[in-house]
Amino acid sequence: MKPIHIISAISIILFIAYCTPKMATHSTIPASYEVKDNNGNIILLGKSTRQRLAQPPFDAWFVKNYNTYLVDSNTADQLKPLLKNKRFLIFMGTWCGDSRREVPRMYKILDYCGVKASQIQLITMNNHDTAYKQSPGHEEKGLNLHRVPDLLVFDNDHEQGRIVESPVVSLEKDLLAIVSGQAYEPRYKAIPRLIQLFQQPSLSSIQSRLPQIADTIKPLVSGRGELLSYGHVLLSAHQLDKALLVYELSNILFPSDSTTAAILQRLKRQ
Repeated sequence: MKPIHIISAISIILFIAYCTPKMATHSTIPASYEVKDNNGNIILLGKSTRQRLAQPPFDAWFVKNYNTYLVDSNTADQLKPLLKNKRFLIFMGTWCGDSRREVPRMYKILDYCGVKASQIQLITMNNHDTAYKQSPGHEEKGLNLHRVPDLLVFDNDHEQGRIVESPVVSLEKDLLAIVSGQAYEPRYKAIPRLIQLFQQPSLSSIQSRLPQIADTIKPLVSGRGELLSYGHVLLSAHQLDKALLVYELSNILFPSDSTTAAILQRLKRQ
């Protein structure tokens, strides 16, 4: 999760990037590679492994958070037989504090439960303004990701559920609820409602109903950062029409937010 002032800056940059013509390229982007950010820090991008996380420079946080986490063995013992045939996708950013905390814990629980490495795919994502929360191979496509880390649980090719950013109760208890078929909703409950809404054939009818939609999702919104972050993800994915609707909803719910108003004003000029 990014501080609001950083997210706001990203919105402006994304707006400029979105409206700037792109040069066509025929180069092939590798599925996995490492880059350095403006501060010289290494960032992993694409398919990776926990073994890479256990090596410098990521070991400084991965090994520490793995070793210090105490698994809830009572709940994990119930999980063990239920995870044998599951498949797991972990999306994270090596630049993200929530990912650095939660992903080592996820691996420790899965290790305790005897989950094989072949059952787990780790995808590391970008924080660059034009590829915000995207992977070079776009493994996130169609999965409606808006936060990191994300732990997605699959039974064959069917997604049973996901833990978004951090658990609601605990990683062990949330996982148990997912794989045992209990009622479970991850954090940031407003975004799945919007995703479902955006599946309509036409988005034009949504515009006229924005005040009513805002009233419906208001109890589910944790704060303006939830909508701003989702808007930034949509904008970097070049889904301008949906991003506009999200920013407009945010403007209705948080009318005193000058950042959202400024983004809307700039986008509507295009």
